[in-house]
Amino acid sequence: MHPIPAVAGLLLIAGPAFAGTWTCKVPYDEVNGGGRVTIADDRMVFISDWPHRDPEILTCIRTRLTSECMSADLLANRHGGASVFTKLYSIVWQEEGGPPTTITTRQISAIFEDHDDGYALAGAFPGIGYTFPVTDCDAE
Repeated sequence: MHPIPAVAGLLLIAGPAFAGTWTCKVPYDEVNGGGRVTIADDRMVFISDWPHRDPEILTCIRTRLTSECMSADLLANRHGGASVFTKLYSIVWQEEGGPPTTITTRQISAIFEDHDDGYALAGAFPGIGYTFPVTDCDAE
C-alpha cells in the first residue's frame, strides 16, 4: 500500500465541504419570471413565481467547480414532424464551497420534418443565452 501525500489527504477530508445543496432566490426578470432554485451537484430545480410555469427539474453533472445541467423536450407537431427544445445551464461554484452567484443558460430549439424513413432538419433557431443572479442562498 502506498502512503497518501499530506496534500491529497487534506483534499480527501475537505471534499465534503464542497458538496451540498443550496436554495437561492432568483430575482424577477422578463425571461425567467423570478422564483427560487435548488442546486445540488447532480440536480437543479427551478420554481418560478409565475403560476403558469411548472417546476423545471434538470439533471446535472459536476466537474470540479462547474455543474452543467440540461433538460430537453421532444414534441410532435401537426405535420408529422417534431420540435426539440433544450435548456443548458452552467453553474460555477465558489472555491471556498459557498453557493454560486450566477447561473448561465442557453436555450436551443429546432424543428424536424417527416422525411422518407426518418426526419430532416427543417429549421434551427439561434440559441438564446443569458446569465441571471442567484441571491439569499441557504444551505440545506
